[in-house]
Amino acid sequence: MLLPRELLLVLWAGVVAGFRPNHESGGIAPSDFTDTDITEIGVLRAVAWYMERNPLPGKPAMAPGELEFMKPLTPNILFKAYFQADVSANRFTKALKEIIDGNNQVEIYHMDDSSFFFHCEEIGKSIKQLQVLRDSVLSGLKGPVTSAALESARLSAGKALHILQKFYSNTNWIELGNNKPYEYLLNTTRSAFPIASTSKTTCTDCTRESSGQYLCKDNILVDDLLTSGYKLSATCNTKPRGKCGHGGRNDVTQNYPPTGGINKETSDPSLSPHYHLHKKAAELAIQATRDFFVGNGSSFLELVGREIFQRFFNLEGYSLTFAIDTTGSMSNDINQVKDVSLKLLRKYSGSPDAPYNFILVPFNDPDVGPVRITHNVNTFESFISSLRASGGGDCPEMSLTGLKLALQESKPRSKIFIFTDAGAKDASLLDEVKVLIDSSKSEVNAALTGYCSSRKRRSIDEGSPKASDRRYSNLYEELTAYSGGYYVMTTKSQLNQVLGIMELSLNAAPVKVARVRLNGNRFSFPVDGTLTEITVSIKSAGSSGFSMSVLEPSGVQETSTETVINTKSHKVVRVPSVVRHGAWSVTVSPSGSYEVEIGGKSLFDFSYQIMQQQDEYVLPIQGRPVKGSNYTVSLKMMGEAKGAQMQRLVAVSEQGDSLGSITLNQTSDAADNLLAIAPLSFHAATTLLCVEGLSPGGLPFSRISPDPVSTESVKIVPIPGQNGTTTPGGFVEMSVLVVNDGAGASFSFGVWDDLGFLQSFRPKQSVLNPGETVVLTATFLAAVGNGSFASSIATFTARSSSAQNYLKMSITVIPETALEIDDVPPVHRLLDFYMPCVGPIQHQADCSRHVWHMRFSAKDAHSAVMVRISTDPAQLLCQPRSTRDNREVTCHYKANCCSPYAEVLISDENGNTDGFTVDYRQPRPTVAY
Repeated sequence: MLLPRELLLVLWAGVVAGFRPNHESGGIAPSDFTDTDITEIGVLRAVAWYMERNPLPGKPAMAPGELEFMKPLTPNILFKAYFQADVSANRFTKALKEIIDGNNQVEIYHMDDSSFFFHCEEIGKSIKQLQVLRDSVLSGLKGPVTSAALESARLSAGKALHILQKFYSNTNWIELGNNKPYEYLLNTTRSAFPIASTSKTTCTDCTRESSGQYLCKDNILVDDLLTSGYKLSATCNTKPRGKCGHGGRNDVTQNYPPTGGINKETSDPSLSPHYHLHKKAAELAIQATRDFFVGNGSSFLELVGREIFQRFFNLEGYSLTFAIDTTGSMSNDINQVKDVSLKLLRKYSGSPDAPYNFILVPFNDPDVGPVRITHNVNTFESFISSLRASGGGDCPEMSLTGLKLALQESKPRSKIFIFTDAGAKDASLLDEVKVLIDSSKSEVNAALTGYCSSRKRRSIDEGSPKASDRRYSNLYEELTAYSGGYYVMTTKSQLNQVLGIMELSLNAAPVKVARVRLNGNRFSFPVDGTLTEITVSIKSAGSSGFSMSVLEPSGVQETSTETVINTKSHKVVRVPSVVRHGAWSVTVSPSGSYEVEIGGKSLFDFSYQIMQQQDEYVLPIQGRPVKGSNYTVSLKMMGEAKGAQMQRLVAVSEQGDSLGSITLNQTSDAADNLLAIAPLSFHAATTLLCVEGLSPGGLPFSRISPDPVSTESVKIVPIPGQNGTTTPGGFVEMSVLVVNDGAGASFSFGVWDDLGFLQSFRPKQSVLNPGETVVLTATFLAAVGNGSFASSIATFTARSSSAQNYLKMSITVIPETALEIDDVPPVHRLLDFYMPCVGPIQHQADCSRHVWHMRFSAKDAHSAVMVRISTDPAQLLCQPRSTRDNREVTCHYKANCCSPYAEVLISDENGNTDGFTVDYRQPRPTVAY
């Protein structure tokens, strides 16, 4: 059920935000750069730069900037330009989403730690946090690069980017006149910019206007030191007098001297006192994000190499994976699968988006595996040819163990096919398999030549804890529907006739156009100008058979259709080349009840995120939405969408019944992507989201997301104030809150993590009445060597007989030495001082004949020192105490009495500063810094 249209504008302001995560309402222009915008644009530029220099085999390298500075630069447009064909960027966007999720998680898990935001002049601590997180990313990719390791690395990278990007919105780097990113943040071999000491006055009051807002343009007093604004948190509980504030109406100290602040997070003056610098700060943050991955010096690409870079961004491609039952009854099936699949693989092996690798997972009873992986079609043929059907005994097999292994070994967004003639003996793994499908977004397809189970079926598959809107014949049908794949049940003699579903899976840019329950004999659907092929799938509730025809807009029957599946109850045909566009139709005979699904090939599609208010922020949810709760869905068009119009959002049931619609207010983000939002409340067990409107060519279009939204009546939420960080050999305790929004039930809980750190969790089960909650706490032991970084992802689950949900949290292991920061400033000692410039001398015409001088030493315990002086730097001479150690220097300075004053600034390699001033009116230099 969709919420009223009147709520749109109210919720819109809470979804679109400035140079920070989606957050508080009011005044924020859609053209402002959000953290998501900055991350997405920066990552896209990095990947485009990489593609320019790493062309496809047989293709010449592209000119520098040819891809990086395309406008618009979107994932699908980038992939089309690189592959020179319609190739969807879905696998890349999954990696990008995980990086963005890590960025957003800082606002959930670290919002009270000022070092993640450069607040409160914690510049040294923030830089150390950034470097520690980047080291964690790099360390996690040195061992076996599993899917879990990649997900952990992307989350950590997102957190590191959050800190990196906040430097430009929350410090005075922009106000200092800098037009390039601060190189020291990512490369500590470069010199650090000196940082204002805690005693240095950095700001003055802003002017308060009649509206109550502050006008803050020249309120920063330092022009040669780094500083940042103070914002109160658990780690920063006061704003010292004379220090800059963060500013904005959400800064409780903005009315205390110095009033106002310096943040540039948005272009709204009520939120960002330096709003006029928002765009410039965002542009530098984008460049710094790009440099994080491919910049000169110590970029991610230089440190991990091309192979890991490609895997990190899912640029390698997808896996084509077969999980095959090898029990005795499958001999004929295996031969048919081999013949058809190899013919198709050879046909598509030279396509722009051919599978990256081929994976075979045989399963029997009780044995599963071994997994066989290859990049070569001929080798894959030998893998399948070597399969021998034997054993079995009882009917059900270990099919879900095989499918779980297939999902774990496959690349994200892969195509997985399971072939069997039996039920699942290990149906208890269903929850874990669904979580893997959720995280990998892979498509599971099933071809069955029989089905048998050791016990009577329930309303849906074995082990499934909840009722659905539809009655599945078995768990394979439910899993394929859950992942957006195909399910077919046929006989062994007719298996060849349904294996065309494999060819459909090799579509490089799949989209779903419509899904409907047809009660009658005719259904019309829009074919817009971006569709280059069409597939029509029809399922009948009866078993007596039916016929179908596909009609062009003129009403003439399309004659170029290819039959993919042809059974009594299920038919799929494909139109391989669409010539005419407009309103097409499909007719069926006899008239009756049918499930119709229209698919096709196009880069013009949409993506979505389900958002919910979390404290002051509106952020993407984790796990599955709760039935009946209110959410905000953020929609973005992908591909060449300029000129398109998103007009309606339609919620559709699994069977194709409309659950309601809402008119969309379209806008665009800072990168000119078409956006719309809709308030949404999910009431069906499973919902498909459909966007309707006008395509770039002005024709009606319809797109349905391939990923169904499954709702639950239980939710798991993180408890604030936990960061999941520990040291090697240390324990970390993590807790989540389980909330029962449904009927009273007995819940069982589960916890696991990818590196096996879990020691224990409690409780194992609990009875929860409606609205009741329980805290689920797990203890993990970081069993890694001293000095080692590591990352693992913990999964918490809650399950009753009618509900289930999950939540993922990251665990980061950081060596104690990595957390040490040098925040001790250098020291100086005056060795010799002579100041004759007293009385009227400095005013005399011959003041240049009189000279004053001083000699001083400066040293630091940890790093080299650098000395700057005003007003005549040319007269300063510093020499290290020894040729091999410049941590201590001796300096001599002289000047005439026309300039009887100087400021000395001493800094170390980490930006810590010391200093003093010289003035003819003072008998000795005085401390100023």
